[in-house]
Amino acid sequence: MNRPLSISVIIPTYNEPDLLEAALQSLALQNYPSAAVEIVVVDDASQTSYPERYKASCGPFALQSIRHSTNEGRARARNSGIRASSGELIVFLDSDMTVEPNFLAAHAAAHRGEKTVVIGNIQFGPQIPVSSLTRYIDSRGVHRLNANETVPFKCFVTGNSSVLREQVLRLGLFDEDFTAYGGEDLELGYRLFLDRSTFLYAPAALSHHNHLRPFPQICQLMHTYGRQSLPLLLRKHPDLAPLLRLGFLQEPLFSPKRLFMHFALLPLIYYPIYWAVRASLKVFAPDLFIDYLWWYNRTRGYLAATT
Repeated sequence: MNRPLSISVIIPTYNEPDLLEAALQSLALQNYPSAAVEIVVVDDASQTSYPERYKASCGPFALQSIRHSTNEGRARARNSGIRASSGELIVFLDSDMTVEPNFLAAHAAAHRGEKTVVIGNIQFGPQIPVSSLTRYIDSRGVHRLNANETVPFKCFVTGNSSVLREQVLRLGLFDEDFTAYGGEDLELGYRLFLDRSTFLYAPAALSHHNHLRPFPQICQLMHTYGRQSLPLLLRKHPDLAPLLRLGFLQEPLFSPKRLFMHFALLPLIYYPIYWAVRASLKVFAPDLFIDYLWWYNRTRGYLAATT
């Protein structure tokens, strides 16, 4: 009988002690050999931290607790965890998620060879009210695909995913130039893709997202992503512009496509849609409108930083 893969679960956290404790308590219920699992929590300079409480929450699993003295961002936090880890398989999990008992077994079972990247199944926790926003988020990315179906690298998100430690070390870990919101997972996902990785969806690797940001805050984060992370991402990988729906900027100045996209970026178009969506989120807001609002904020942020 083959021995189980050894697993290191990397959990970055910032100012979420109660949510983190719930995440650790759910991991403690895993039906995976306890000797093959370690949990590495990286506290990115939270105002309060309770390492002894966290250790007690992990049940049979070993816990490493790392604390940064200053907030360094998610890329550096995850890298600290990877460097301190010893497992063959790295499982990334966000601290505001809880998992089902077969979560780790499902990640391990989905791996096929040394260049497999597995994306798990993120769903909102039952306490999060269903709305147009939650339905929109739940319909994106891997949720459009079937189990074990090859997925695009752009679906690689580090809230719930796994990769062999040797491969991510060889590729240089997360790029620590990314310190603001967003971009670091897409950038690593692209390097994994260039390294000829196969990306698979494992719906049985289920985690529950127990936190939902208010809609205005999400829009602001999209603007931050566009202003601070996208210029860096596109300097490193300019060929990602079409994927990020910024290819129109490479069109001739007066081309119909470029003119149309700039028209869509007018505040006169944006604000009526924004307020209509905000007013109707609990009832019905078309996915197309939400998609537009996120694209608008991301693109306006990018243009503010680059023009």
